[in-house]
Amino acid sequence: MRAPLAFCAAALALAGLPETSSADDVHCPPHLGEVTIDGNVLVAAPCQLNGTIVIGNVHLYAGGSLVTRGATRIDGSIQAENADFVDLAGTHVNGSIQLDDLVGDRSIILDSSIGGSIQLTGNRSRLEVLGNTVTADVQAFSNTGGVFIADNVIDGNLQCKSNDPPPAGGNNRVQGNKEDQCANLRPEDDAPAPPPAPAPAEPANTSSGGGGFSFGLPALLLVIVFLAARRAR
Repeated sequence: MRAPLAFCAAALALAGLPETSSADDVHCPPHLGEVTIDGNVLVAAPCQLNGTIVIGNVHLYAGGSLVTRGATRIDGSIQAENADFVDLAGTHVNGSIQLDDLVGDRSIILDSSIGGSIQLTGNRSRLEVLGNTVTADVQAFSNTGGVFIADNVIDGNLQCKSNDPPPAGGNNRVQGNKEDQCANLRPEDDAPAPPPAPAPAEPANTSSGGGGFSFGLPALLLVIVFLAARRAR
């Protein structure tokens, strides 16, 4: 005879083993810890995954944000559209990461391993891709919040186009091609400084040196004639 589900969950908790959810999709929040999600995780508000295993995908919608910590693993992909931000650290994503039209101040993908590609399109958030291992391409197109790509190992191509401001970064090991705006990345501090403004021209000095009263030559001659006439009297 099968034990009740509640008894099984309690036994797993006592044994210190992660609890496995049902195959249905799971909404986050509430935050998820060391559990295994058989389906997808749906995010429409601030969500944190801490040591969580997701068998499916993670989908972010408007108002959603995602923070991952504690060796979180996602067997599918992360897909965010019109969401707030993502903050991924030390995370394994077996699929791809696709971030479109994010509106938060800053999103970061840090020290993570990505089995597919990273695609960043049309975001107004600042985007930072730092210290990751990426099996496929890293692509950044038409972003307006700033893109910083540095210290990554990229087995595919590094492709950047139509970003304003242009991406910055460096020290990326790229197996494929570095293209367009990412053909020659430089750190943000190495951006060329604007040329110095020309110094204003010095005004011509026509004063006789005293109290700032200027004499022209005809006026000076008149003064001399006037003084000579007075002495002659």
